[in-house]
Amino acid sequence: MIVHPSERGAALLTVLMLVAVIATISATALDRLTVATRLSANGAFAAQGRQWLGLAEQLAAARLEDLASADAARTLPGPWLGQRREIRLPDGGLVRAEVRDAGNCFNLNSLARPQADASSIADPLAVQQMLSLLTLLGVDSGRASGIAAAAADWVDSDRSPLPGGSEQRASGSGWPPANAPFADVGELGAVQGVTPEMMTIVAPFLCALPEQAPSALNPNTMLPEQAPLLAMLAPAQLGLAAARARILDRPASGYQSSVAFWQSASVAPQALPPGAGEQIRLKSRWFELSAEVSNGGQSLASTTLIDLREARARIVRRRYGEAG
Repeated sequence: MIVHPSERGAALLTVLMLVAVIATISATALDRLTVATRLSANGAFAAQGRQWLGLAEQLAAARLEDLASADAARTLPGPWLGQRREIRLPDGGLVRAEVRDAGNCFNLNSLARPQADASSIADPLAVQQMLSLLTLLGVDSGRASGIAAAAADWVDSDRSPLPGGSEQRASGSGWPPANAPFADVGELGAVQGVTPEMMTIVAPFLCALPEQAPSALNPNTMLPEQAPLLAMLAPAQLGLAAARARILDRPASGYQSSVAFWQSASVAPQALPPGAGEQIRLKSRWFELSAEVSNGGQSLASTTLIDLREARARIVRRRYGEAG
């Protein structure tokens, strides 16, 4: 059979097209295989990583229970507080863990006081304390007042705004007030008047504990940079410098009682704002474990909130994320 020259060209073109299609299919299949292999490896690491992070939780819980049983009346600073520990794993990985007193903060959920009918109303003392804290951290007093009121409106269950507050969708924000407790400190960023720059400054002093109780501060476990939290309790009686001095100069064995703490600050209990004196608690309840596991270029982090009420450690909240 005689093949016309033009037909030979068409056959060659068909072959080249087939080769191109096969090459594309092969490359796509190889790429998908690579992705599938990577996803499988990531999944295996995530599963193993969570097990190692769970082990870190168990070790932290056991250590905290030992700490609680050592002194039934007080929680004192020690090697457990704010020190990053490392654990070498059998497979070559590494776990880093750090425990801190998670009660030394202003609890955003204390801005509303629960009522007998399961509703909640704004707590004036907590609103005033948040205003004081923001002012101590450098926020203009007028702006701080509006933010504290708006944050209380965010938490309380009613629809009536406080003076300067807001029960409406904030300007420029896609989120209306939740009228429910804060689940995370990050939610404060959606409150009227709060900017990202402000969040960077104030967030380290805030928390969203799963209770609507006044902030309970332990001067025996506080760090010097946390002095604004002490000063917010009684800003007229305890200045920022004096609060910092109370942390730096605390006795080696810690303060023996809340009365001893206020005496060291030369503040008479009757001179304190109502309820502020009782917010000094020498027995800590809430602790936070920050842990990270890494191996072979992969890493996984977790943040765990531990409730140590009645000397028994109970995990109440756990969040996973990428290691920082």
